[in-house]
Amino acid sequence: MPLSARANQTFDPRVRRAAVSALTVLAVAGSAAGCAAASSGAAASSGSAAAGSTTPAETSAASAGTGSAPASASSPGTAVSPASAASCPASATATTPPGSGPAPALAAVQFSDSGHGWVAGAGRIMATSDGGASWTRQYAGPADLDQVDFIDSEHGWAAGGDTLLRTVNGGASWTALAEPCQGELSSVHFVSPTLGYAVAAAPGDQAGADGQTGGAYTAAVGGSLLRTTDGGSTWTAVTGTPANPQSACFANADDGYLGTPAHIWRTTDGGQHWTLALTEPAASGNPTTDDTDTPQIECAGASGLWVLFLGQGAATGHAPYLAYASQDGRAWHGVLEEQFTETALRPGVKLPEGPGSYPGPVSAINPGTAVFVGYTPPLGYGVAPVMLASDYGHSLTKEGDVGAINEPMAAAFLSQDQGWVVGENLKTSAFDIESTSNAGQTWTTEYTVG
Repeated sequence: MPLSARANQTFDPRVRRAAVSALTVLAVAGSAAGCAAASSGAAASSGSAAAGSTTPAETSAASAGTGSAPASASSPGTAVSPASAASCPASATATTPPGSGPAPALAAVQFSDSGHGWVAGAGRIMATSDGGASWTRQYAGPADLDQVDFIDSEHGWAAGGDTLLRTVNGGASWTALAEPCQGELSSVHFVSPTLGYAVAAAPGDQAGADGQTGGAYTAAVGGSLLRTTDGGSTWTAVTGTPANPQSACFANADDGYLGTPAHIWRTTDGGQHWTLALTEPAASGNPTTDDTDTPQIECAGASGLWVLFLGQGAATGHAPYLAYASQDGRAWHGVLEEQFTETALRPGVKLPEGPGSYPGPVSAINPGTAVFVGYTPPLGYGVAPVMLASDYGHSLTKEGDVGAINEPMAAAFLSQDQGWVVGENLKTSAFDIESTSNAGQTWTTEYTVG
């Protein structure tokens, strides 16, 4: 199916939460000097709730007049088949990194069409078949999920920590697959029921400067690009890839992109050969950040790509980021930036102001249109502003703020009008699924857990 009908996001919610954790230290210091700071302590505590637990405050929109109540954690909607034993060498098993910390309660969202959607998080997978009017809990268990990827309304995968789940019937049942020996999977992306790609983190490369795994300030190292031809049951390394891959996406079996620190690479032959497509501008204001920014990428169409570079430097209440777009992998143009920090790091770039002082998720609608959601915490709890990039990224329109969410984790837009955002309400420490049908002018809370 065309990617424009497959609303997804590749933004890693653990990167977002680790960045908030690290920058909160700076914000507190700034607050003592008279600067407003974000309140993110509740976010950290609520995001680390025991996987699979259902708190008394967990509700769905049913209690508010819409949606349906989730199944209890002790009786998930479906059975999960056990994973087969991994045939890893003892040395590889011993050095494979542990899970990179608890995922948020709601961490990832994807819609395969206007009716069918899924949300994954710590200990849960939620699903809707009526466009979000009701949500049903399909999985309740120990899996620390922060990714979900569906290629249609039947075939999908959920991943996080040391877990990989697969369904072939829209989530009516899930099968646990053995985690590959190469490391913890991230950037899982399938192009057919059998063919998929993922990045496996190398042992020990996930510790950030803030002391947390999966942090936004990871060293300029990465893992390896993996391919599966049996739906995720087994994985093999793609040889000859650029060093230190951090994210990947493929439009089909041949055409794909790979993100490495500060670089984007393209293949047109299924990963046999790679061509350097984009190099992030050097940070003349702080040369130590060169070749370290983490690219989050979103494929759109056969050859289109939207890129969000997550930076390394930080200031009170601000974190650097840059967005670029291309429709063919050859011609690129800057879309937006966090001006407060990027002006100092890259004074010659001068892109329009992005949607927030911290980076958030991006959802590619098609090669010419994408939605960026930010996070702006300097004042009080902050807001999650929405920005529409149209005309291939040359036109930007502010679309208001996501209702009931301060810190966005993931976004999925099928059109510029219809979309969903999941994230945390820092005032209540609850996580919500929010939807809009009018380009973000108004929002409806479809599901809440807290």
